[in-house]
Amino acid sequence: MIKSNLLLCAGLIVANLSFAQKALIQKADLKNVTVFTSAAELNHTANLHLPSGSSEIVFTHVANNIDENSIQIGTGTHVTVLSVRPALNYIDAEVKTTAYSKVEQTYKNALTELKKLQNQKAAEESLLKLLEQNQKISGDNSSTTVAELAKMTEFYKPKYLEVKNNITTLEEQVAAQQDVVDRAKVQFDQVSGQTSGSGGQLIVQVMNNQTGNHPFNISYLTRRANWHASYELRAANTTSPLQIVYKANITQQTGVDWQQVNLRLSTSNPAQGGIAPTLSPWHLYYQELMARDATLNEAVVTRGAAKRLNVVGAVREEAAAAPQALNDYVQQTENQLNTTFDIDLPYTISSNGKQHAVNLQEYTHPANYQYYVAPRINQDVFLLAELTDYEKLNLVPGQANVLFENILVGKTFVNPGEATDTLKLSLGRDRMISVKREKINDLSSTRLIGNSRTQTAIYEITVKNNKKSAISLTLQEQYPLSTDKSMDITLEEASGGKVNKDTGIVTWKLNIPAGGTEKLKFGYSVKHPKDRQVNLF
Repeated sequence: MIKSNLLLCAGLIVANLSFAQKALIQKADLKNVTVFTSAAELNHTANLHLPSGSSEIVFTHVANNIDENSIQIGTGTHVTVLSVRPALNYIDAEVKTTAYSKVEQTYKNALTELKKLQNQKAAEESLLKLLEQNQKISGDNSSTTVAELAKMTEFYKPKYLEVKNNITTLEEQVAAQQDVVDRAKVQFDQVSGQTSGSGGQLIVQVMNNQTGNHPFNISYLTRRANWHASYELRAANTTSPLQIVYKANITQQTGVDWQQVNLRLSTSNPAQGGIAPTLSPWHLYYQELMARDATLNEAVVTRGAAKRLNVVGAVREEAAAAPQALNDYVQQTENQLNTTFDIDLPYTISSNGKQHAVNLQEYTHPANYQYYVAPRINQDVFLLAELTDYEKLNLVPGQANVLFENILVGKTFVNPGEATDTLKLSLGRDRMISVKREKINDLSSTRLIGNSRTQTAIYEITVKNNKKSAISLTLQEQYPLSTDKSMDITLEEASGGKVNKDTGIVTWKLNIPAGGTEKLKFGYSVKHPKDRQVNLF
């Protein structure tokens, strides 16, 4: 009797342990995603029946790279979350999306049909070899009569011709089907990786005091997603406003496809941390220091502008992805430290690491168009669009495709952080305006007087407007600045240009009629000890 009771108790203990170890498996439905510049917050919901007491829940179809410190799980008042940890699922088969399965099946069907045609061709080729071998054996048989050979020829000739024609037809069919397979393979490669539920899990321990259905809200951060801005700048002509198409390029490799979810894009970066700031004493200084900093900032802006002249290129290419126009469905919110875009349409973005373009906003903004050239660096003329009051556009740095007069003319870079009260956007080169910078040898010279050498350089700059309309052109030249008291630099010729002695930049504002030509002279001299060298030109 005692032994029976012990066995019964042991059985109950084993049964309870088995029950406690059996996890509840539940798919977590993805509802919305907030994409940051270098991360994403995924929000899931689930509803499942819980027994009273403790339970282990395994939520599937979540990201496979989760920031453990960011996990938040909300549920009803009767359920207490004891612990939660992310895990990878190496056992369950991957769950394929509908789009993936459709393309995969199309590719498999095309391959199967190709294999059938190849098998038919191989069978006909085998039959052809058999006919050829039989003909040879019959021909080598010396006992075969002429009448028998005639009958064999009458049989083999049409059969041989039929097989050869069949092979020719099958070769054409195989080639055509190979094209079908190749096209299907391209589509299949495009959706490769579009599977969900193959890696991420959340293992949650809960305590429940009321049996029944309970809702769960799950959110977490993952670093395997990001977005960056890009733009299209469109100008019909130099008198029309500038059209700015503000786009987001989203990429994600979270291990779970975002299928028909609501998206929010944020310009903030959650990696900056969640510790609340503390106020420190604020010291106020006189403006002399601020003026010095402003001068340094202006120098940085000048260098940045010169770099952009180098950046713009006559690139003739289309955008990589055709974005979907969503400006009627996007709500833009300007916060103190960032901007968010809420997209009211459900969206699907696959976990394949490929860039997905979304139009956020389209702006039409007044612009002042100016042609610009710095012939010392580059004798090409660039068209600039100058924007004031651009702060309300909430632009962030990003590359832009430039379309002028409905032609893709190149690329530029939008960086509102470099500008002050005016944002200057380069719209590319204009080949209809030619600039030539030539050294005038008769006026340029090198002279030795005592222990000093004086080098003089005089240039003639010719601007020809080949357009059918007048233009406004800003032309800038530059002379060197002395870095030693023994070096004396003199501006010899400026042709009425505005001189900035702090930067050595001379600026001309030219208005050139259609077909007109403007000539300028610009030059400087450098006096220095003859035993020292300077890189003047």
